[in-house]
Amino acid sequence: MMYIVGIVALARKFRSVSIKFVRLFTLIGALHLLFTFLYYYLTLDNVADAIGYYRRVIYLYDSWNETFGQGTTFIYFTLYPLVKFFGLSYFGAYFIYSFLGLLGFYYLLNVLINITDKNWSNWFYILLLPNAHYWTVGIGKDSLMFFGISFLVYLYFFRKKWFLYIFPLLLVAFIRLHTLFFILTAFGATQILLNKKIKISTKILVFVFLGGILFMLFPFLMARVGFVDTESILSQFEDLAGQKIEGGSSIYMGDKTLIVKWLSYMFRPLFYDVFNILSLIVSFENALWLIFFFKIFKNLRKKIQLKYQEVYWFTFSAVFFITIPAAYLLYNLGIAVRQKTMIIPFLFILVFLSIFRLKKNI
Repeated sequence: MMYIVGIVALARKFRSVSIKFVRLFTLIGALHLLFTFLYYYLTLDNVADAIGYYRRVIYLYDSWNETFGQGTTFIYFTLYPLVKFFGLSYFGAYFIYSFLGLLGFYYLLNVLINITDKNWSNWFYILLLPNAHYWTVGIGKDSLMFFGISFLVYLYFFRKKWFLYIFPLLLVAFIRLHTLFFILTAFGATQILLNKKIKISTKILVFVFLGGILFMLFPFLMARVGFVDTESILSQFEDLAGQKIEGGSSIYMGDKTLIVKWLSYMFRPLFYDVFNILSLIVSFENALWLIFFFKIFKNLRKKIQLKYQEVYWFTFSAVFFITIPAAYLLYNLGIAVRQKTMIIPFLFILVFLSIFRLKKNI
């Protein structure tokens, strides 16, 4: 009941814009709630991360201090007080993480509404694509990462005060430090690239220098992306969980080239990979993203309105800085499907900027 109250409260915040956005967010909330029940049900009979997190907090940890750490350990840290202090069941804890995922959609919708100058468009219905909701409702990294990145993008887009960035930055850092590194790298590269006061020769030298640093840090970053850290035994079961929930999406990618891996990471499974109803749904969504990306690249030569150029190139860079290292180590499409939730906020913004903020639309 409290979850539904939360949906209504967030939806009502859009009344000052348009009743259409109130209805849209209500639909988003209803879909998110539906996937919360679905994902919860599927994890009951599964080697899934979510139920593993809950059981370990129940049986392995005697104090909150023991759970503090980075990576998977941080999920225990966020879950421990919900279970041990507030006495939430597995079902109850699920709704906390699900609501944080919903908050991510709330912040993201605010950004997209501003991009369209608060005008309604049927393009807003892409926020109802199921995959982003499916992976942002459960206990685990994906829900928190989606919330953290969406909140960061919201703060950046509306130029909020600096101290507000502390919480989402720390949240992303404690969950996936390498992802924060790639986001900050994308931000830094954008600032240098768009700064007209810096000579082109200086920009080239800076990028060469940054490239050298990235090259030296590459082994460490690859270790982080490849889960070669203290993430506990749960990481060993992640492949199996992904296969079962996604319907066996365990297509081996280890021997492919980087470009093939990246395209597969971004847009597969497609229709020729389908073997059950869930993979069919994902393939439809990936086909749409393929079309969206074609539109983004098609409009690259066209000028984005000056006010939005920084946001555009930051989100564009972030997508590639995050996905290329992940694609480099891609060996199982099942994992790629869930990891893409990290870039969903950037992708939505790119699509809307490419449609609504070209200079010809002034």
